[in-house]
Amino acid sequence: MNRLARGFALFMNWFDGICATFCGAWMALSGVIALPLSWSDWMPVELLEPLPLPDFMITSFLWPGIALMLVNGLPNIIALALRLKGNRAASYAWGIAAGMLLICWTAFELVYIPNGLSVFYLLLGILQTAASWHALRVEAHTAREQ
Repeated sequence: MNRLARGFALFMNWFDGICATFCGAWMALSGVIALPLSWSDWMPVELLEPLPLPDFMITSFLWPGIALMLVNGLPNIIALALRLKGNRAASYAWGIAAGMLLICWTAFELVYIPNGLSVFYLLLGILQTAASWHALRVEAHTAREQ
């Protein structure tokens, strides 16, 4: 179980860190410049209208893209960097924060824009938080024994 928790925490740092950063950048750029393949080509910006946000945040994909990079991408990238530097405890703490942010992000989205992809990411956020929490507890216990 310990190895599974550590592995899943690391997987989520890679997966969500890269996906949220890449997709957020693509989304934000699509809101500013014309791209050959724009985010708007498969998701109309009108989909954001139900969100209780200021108009300037939902009239293009610029702000949602920036938010995706900062809220979901950055915490996972930080956790990944800490893990690669060997600071597992800090990495797991950031993984907990990243998982909780993903839960909040998807729960907020599901209230206003129900969709299956957000349910999937909500479950991933719950699993990431649980795995990172477990791995942090094991790491703290191991450190106390040494």
